Amino acid sequence: MHLTDILDVDQIAVDITVSSKKSLLETAATLLASTPDSADSRDIFDSLVQRERLGSTGLGHGVAIPHGRVAGQQTVAAAVIRLQKAIDFDAPDSDPVDLFFALAVPDKCTDVHLRLLADIAERLGREQQRQAIRAAPDSDHLLKLLSTDLTETARQ
Repeated sequence: MHLTDILDVDQIAVDITVSSKKSLLETAATLLASTPDSADSRDIFDSLVQRERLGSTGLGHGVAIPHGRVAGQQTVAAAVIRLQKAIDFDAPDSDPVDLFFALAVPDKCTDVHLRLLADIAERLGREQQRQAIRAAPDSDHLLKLLSTDLTETARQ
């Protein structure tokens, strides 16, 4: 399973403004809760906050992958948020973050969760991919970009 297997254009927010890590996680929880078979947004938010308390999900290079296991979540849900202005997210390189790939997974879901995190990290490990995501004009283009095969993106 890859990110685009569970991501729909309705779960992508482009060029939004948030004032803090908390408001970002609230926005992510709302997007994640809007998918079929998802838990309540408050439960998802609590899970994302709990995971952040263990350590920041910021990867560096302006990217973070907030994620959490959620009781009552029936399937894996994904959301992508691109901020208009980056915020502090306690990333290891101390750079502010503007790209967020959020996941809500069932509380017993481990293999799928880890494979999705690896898929996202691999995609965003490439500067060219990050630049393309930041330049996408809207949610439709961003989804199309994420649907592109990684080997194809690497050749461009």
